[in-house]
Amino acid sequence: MEMQKQANNSTQSSVLVWYPKYLTKRMLGVTLSTGVLLAALLWNQTLWAADKMANINEDPAIQRAAAAFIQQLADKALTNLNQKGSSLTDQEGRFREILAEGFDVNYIGRISLGRHRKKASSQHLQNYYSLFPEYLVKVYTSRLTKLNTREVRVRQVLPNGKRDMYVRTKVIDAEKKSYDVDWRVRPDKTTVETAVDEDQGYRIIDVKIEGISMARTQRDDFAARIQESGIIGLLDFMQAIIDNTAIGQEDTKEKTE
Repeated sequence: MEMQKQANNSTQSSVLVWYPKYLTKRMLGVTLSTGVLLAALLWNQTLWAADKMANINEDPAIQRAAAAFIQQLADKALTNLNQKGSSLTDQEGRFREILAEGFDVNYIGRISLGRHRKKASSQHLQNYYSLFPEYLVKVYTSRLTKLNTREVRVRQVLPNGKRDMYVRTKVIDAEKKSYDVDWRVRPDKTTVETAVDEDQGYRIIDVKIEGISMARTQRDDFAARIQESGIIGLLDFMQAIIDNTAIGQEDTKEKTE
């Protein structure tokens, strides 16, 4: 009798020892399974979101909107800049509106300054960014009017990187000569989340004429001027362009020599 009692106590003790271990293992297994499942779901959502962002510029709707944006902006520029009898001041005023409407001026200003941006003082940077928009107006109004463009035809849209697109166009001048112009367009982050057809959702960050990047050319020119006369020399040059005194100074120099 005593032996049977001891056997029963031993069995109960084994059960008491085995049950918590079993329960702990089951709970641990369920917890790990749930964690793995949640991690997998989160990973899939992350991949989906990243893939969606990576393919923004491959969306046909985005590409059509970007092409329409360039065509409308080009048509507006041709209408405004080719008006007969308009003065240079009038043309600059119209181009100033087009620049604000279609170009990411701050971004172009940053890449134009390049690596020298990190070395410039806060005051120099403030002066630079205040001068840059008007500098673009002066330089590009003069260049665009000399091109004497009569028509811009959008040909195709090519993805570039994760978000950007090159809208390829054929530009035809008054003498029926044509040349290739690629507009690098970047959609705003809100474009996909709202309406892709809104013009305000796109900005031009570079223009390539016959394969030559205007932003890179601008950056190389600024870098050469900074190397020659420092950031102050660049700021003085930009101010002279804005004041229409840079060419006059060069003419005076030539006459003196």
